[in-house]
Amino acid sequence: MTRNRRTAYGAGRLVDNCRHHAGWTRTAAGEERCGRCGTRRFPDYASLRPPGLPHAVTPSPGARRAADREAARRVAAAMRRGMAAAGSTV
Repeated sequence: MTRNRRTAYGAGRLVDNCRHHAGWTRTAAGEERCGRCGTRRFPDYASLRPPGLPHAVTPSPGARRAADREAARRVAAAMRRGMAAAGSTV
């Protein structure tokens, strides 16, 4: 008896739960296919692999302090709303 291994939904349809252990077969068109389930992947697709590494974005010290203050203000406001809803007068 074979077991139905379709256990996950993807894009609204039932799909195989395959870990691709059968290996990948490369086609002339530059795609690779799983030998078991037929899943396709495109490792050479240029839009997915732009040249170079991404640039790290580091906020300035002033922007970091402003973000910290805003986060603290929002946490305090949420705490006040929660305490007021619980009937606290503190």
